[in-house]
Amino acid sequence: MTAAPSPMRALIVTHFPSPYQVELFNEAERQRPGVVKVMYLFRKVSTRSWSGVPISHAHEFLEDGAATGAALAEIRDADCVIFNYFNDRRAAQLIRARAATGRPWCFWGERPGYRFPWLAWFVRLARLTALRSEDQPIWGIGQWAVDAYRAEFGNTRSYLNLPYYSNLSRFESLEPAYSADHVTFLFSGSLSYRKGVDLLAVAFFRISAENPRVRLMIMGEGPFESHLRSLLDSNDRVEWVGFKDWDQLPAVYERAHVLCVPSRHDGWALVVPEGLAAGLPTISTTRTGAALDLIEPNSNGWLIPGGDGEALYRAMKQAASLSETDWLAMSRSARSRVADHSLANGASRLLQGIAGVAAGARR
Repeated sequence: MTAAPSPMRALIVTHFPSPYQVELFNEAERQRPGVVKVMYLFRKVSTRSWSGVPISHAHEFLEDGAATGAALAEIRDADCVIFNYFNDRRAAQLIRARAATGRPWCFWGERPGYRFPWLAWFVRLARLTALRSEDQPIWGIGQWAVDAYRAEFGNTRSYLNLPYYSNLSRFESLEPAYSADHVTFLFSGSLSYRKGVDLLAVAFFRISAENPRVRLMIMGEGPFESHLRSLLDSNDRVEWVGFKDWDQLPAVYERAHVLCVPSRHDGWALVVPEGLAAGLPTISTTRTGAALDLIEPNSNGWLIPGGDGEALYRAMKQAASLSETDWLAMSRSARSRVADHSLANGASRLLQGIAGVAAGARR
């Protein structure tokens, strides 16, 4: 009898077990058991306070220092390797080891560059040298990322738009409701310059002086909190929600009417599909990957230039003036837009992409 071929085995090298990635890899394991193993470079990072999601896929944590001999051997022997992180010397070492084998591998990343773009370019030049010398595939997290990588690495390789996915069903079950008494804007994320929360504070300060119906919930923590409080603490229509863990988010979304994601730069921004799945018309920017893929202006939200406080104010003013009929129509459109952005579909696309890379197929 002819022996059955060995099942394909793919390795994914990534930063740390963020809840959304764990959910995606768990679902891939459920759909195709034993295909994916994940190497996490860190157990956790100081900038993320999430308690985590139980891991049900094959995985290991690489210890600090150089990549171990066992990890290098696995990288060399796997049918296919997906590198989701490069800004670490161990990741760079693993990329070099895989490239030296001449076997299929792929880079999967968000749109590069924000502050100090030339410095970031030099880092990529050093750590992704193998990607420049070969035509291995690149997966962009959103079309915005695909366009940037194509501009940097050329058209001679295959590109795939494979964004991040998370379990949106916990938001789809919510029942958002229009209120004639008030309109609540929600910010969810790091209280930082990059996320544009300072622009939101100024815009809300202006609109709250004009419209007594508006409210603002600020969910998150970060370096800008003291500055924001100096601007908004005297406003009794601002609620400081603080940090909420992964499973606590839906209850906060359900109390809102409009999601604000005014990022100056955000490679993807999972809050956008979360807000849309919750039925919230969403204000975001043309410097936010998920917004560019998922927001349809005047249908389910507003797209404004990144860093434009005046445009943010105008969008919020328009959102606050929506009639019940218009708000309900935008809420339905928001949910419809992410109906296919499910965890199951995301895992299926991931597995299809892996099969394509392993076969050396151009996509």
